Amino acid sequence: MTPADPRGSRPRTRTTDGAGVLLAYALVLAAALPFAASIGARTAEPELAVPDSPAITALRKSAQKDARAAEAQFWTTVQRVGTPLVEPIPGDTANVLFTFLWHGDSATKHVALVNTAIASIEPAQALLTRIGGTDVWYRSYVGRADSRFSYELSPNDNLVSFNDVTDWGERSATFRKDPFNKHVHASGFGREQSVAEGPRARRDEWGDERASVARGHVDKTTIASKLLGNTRDVWIYTPPGYDTLARGGGLPLLLTFDGGEYVSSIPVPTMLDNLIAAKRVAPMVAVFVASPDEQRNTELNQNEHFAEFLATELIPWVRSKYAIASSPAHNVVAGSSMGGLAAAFVANRHPEIFGNVLSQSGAFMFAAPGEQSPERMKRDIEAAPKRDVAYYLEAGIYEQGRLDEGGVDLLASNRHLRDVLKAKGYRLTYDEYAGGHDDLAWRSGFSKGLLALVGK
Repeated sequence: MTPADPRGSRPRTRTTDGAGVLLAYALVLAAALPFAASIGARTAEPELAVPDSPAITALRKSAQKDARAAEAQFWTTVQRVGTPLVEPIPGDTANVLFTFLWHGDSATKHVALVNTAIASIEPAQALLTRIGGTDVWYRSYVGRADSRFSYELSPNDNLVSFNDVTDWGERSATFRKDPFNKHVHASGFGREQSVAEGPRARRDEWGDERASVARGHVDKTTIASKLLGNTRDVWIYTPPGYDTLARGGGLPLLLTFDGGEYVSSIPVPTMLDNLIAAKRVAPMVAVFVASPDEQRNTELNQNEHFAEFLATELIPWVRSKYAIASSPAHNVVAGSSMGGLAAAFVANRHPEIFGNVLSQSGAFMFAAPGEQSPERMKRDIEAAPKRDVAYYLEAGIYEQGRLDEGGVDLLASNRHLRDVLKAKGYRLTYDEYAGGHDDLAWRSGFSKGLLALVGK
């Protein structure tokens, strides 16, 4: 049985050009464990003791005297400062208190926090509490001060476990952005989600367009595979001044999986424009590869045939049309979740093509197709001679306890692979960020990984 990717059955995004125009993408795998069921949530790690929010404590006290006036003043303040409330914890400089709010009414029976890295994956275990005599609903969590993650609120949620969902359109009908939070992210779900940040959250330094920076060109095409018997969308980025650069010799190659995602909600073309303009990376050609509808999980799970397609069909096609360097030294293969697993697998099989792996929340806990033992990728690297490949691995601290296989969760599997790579003497950069399993986190980390691997 093909395992479910941690992101599972979700709408993806496509773009027709580098501007990031969003179109609906097909469902990945109808039978898969839905992505939203485990979007960076923790199921095994016990939650930290949660102190009382000073703002909520003050409201409770004021409400005892005049609930209506206290609530009106509270919402006026919330409208001004925004949400979630982020408050310091006395004696704890590493963490802060995140308090999520909902302004209910007489029809509000309950409110769930959903698709939220620091909350439970089960909506029934992430319910807000109503302050008696008011329409204020709240829930507080302790999170690291450098946390950054997306979230949604679901008033009168049906509380169906995400593991049991068959119709995601119906299940997500009550999901809402936080109306008091102006900071939103265009997620891979095809809708905007709210963003929560601690005071020391890492910033996406390279992902926004800059008026002074020349833009590269993105073409979209389709590629048919005789080997796989299918057709897929592919986007090709060429840097500013490509024609002149190409006459000077081959350029490095960047290849990512989940192609539409990496030209839209993770805007790699814009990142490349900015990094190239700043002379932080060399001009390069980027190829963003999609998987056909309902075949993603099969292709990206350590699939020998897919690796062969890349090596014998796709890459030769790219080389026939674009000036690509013959050396793999500065070529990068990248992906997130199961795409991160595929990136490591492909580079391990074809180090003559890719000398660098950029993995974001790689799903390294998975067994080989048809096998039961988890962490096939780790065992492959342990057993094989050392390749001339460098690695950048990142995973979120809130991915602990998430989608484990054989008792190994995503974060643990990244740590295990890190240790094996170190022991084998690979060049490795490893990072654990305070976030979850989503495009928002990967948008922040992609340029960091690229700079670690091929930066100047």
